[in-house]
Amino acid sequence: MIPADEALERLRDGNRRFVAELGRNGELSSESRRRSLATRQQPFAIILGCSDSRVPAELIFDQGLGDLFVIRVAGNIVAP
Repeated sequence: MIPADEALERLRDGNRRFVAELGRNGELSSESRRRSLATRQQPFAIILGCSDSRVPAELIFDQGLGDLFVIRVAGNIVAP
């Protein structure tokens, strides 16, 4: 687990890469990456997002497989 401020900075950095079209997505979904995730995953952030297909969190934050725990629902409501 990493501190919240570090996770937020990683997301911001990734979003800057996405906006600048400098994404690293190919290297973050490689065969070796997929193989390593078969036995263990350690997402550093949870993203609650819309189920809209135009907004995949992994892409807009330039993160790879296993980096984010993404919950996609229609009508985002977070209970207390």
